Amino acid sequence: KPLFFQGVAKEIIKSRRQQGLTGRKDLLHLMMVANEETTVEGVSKLSDEEIIAQSVIFLLAGYETSSNTLSFTLYYLAVNPDVQDKLRKEIIEAMESNAKKPLYDVAQSIEYLDCVIMEAQRLCPPAAQVNRECSEDYDLNGIHIPAGMEIVIPIYVLHHDPDAWQDPEKFDPERFRGPAKDARHAFQFLPFGAGPRNCIGMRFALMEIKITLVRILTKFKFVQSPETQVPLIIHPGATLSAKGGVKVRVETVI
Repeated sequence: KPLFFQGVAKEIIKSRRQQGLTGRKDLLHLMMVANEETTVEGVSKLSDEEIIAQSVIFLLAGYETSSNTLSFTLYYLAVNPDVQDKLRKEIIEAMESNAKKPLYDVAQSIEYLDCVIMEAQRLCPPAAQVNRECSEDYDLNGIHIPAGMEIVIPIYVLHHDPDAWQDPEKFDPERFRGPAKDARHAFQFLPFGAGPRNCIGMRFALMEIKITLVRILTKFKFVQSPETQVPLIIHPGATLSAKGGVKVRVETVI
């Protein structure tokens, strides 16, 4: 998949250069302008390879992860109707009691919505793992990690660890509030990574996911269909996705 998008990005850059840059100042335009500018040393600020890499990661990290999280969340709501009913009730009550507030503020105030999204991300984290390079020699619990070694952080495994999560395969949003949440290690739940290198788009992603769910669930509910996979067959790739897609039925709520 990344190779496909690299090819698409190359063709778009080629086409833009043939047509000439227009007044449309999108992300690609800004990067191409940076490509033409040079630093004091005479080096281009962005090479073509860097423009392509940034374009691909912007798509995968800024679009696919959010859409997959929404798909997984709606799947778990469909197969857990009691959770969906509770969430829809809280959303509708929040919308009615805060009718004059912006949707952004209303979505941010619904605690159970946070819990549902986090539990979906726990079971199906957008990125199954992240890689980091050790910048200097380090000793940790008797293990020597030399400078330059690549470290793989297995997020999916951490999220399904039975020592940290009771009945880890169960969808239970209540894990994310109360005593269970307070007692859990901060790095046991890492859908966006952690520390200074965590996902730069975390707040934006959560905002769009919350607003989308609020908009949808005020008018529709999701139920299982004959094509719904139970359990889901997970496909690990550049991002985590459901093999064959998530298939549920949508019903209008009158």
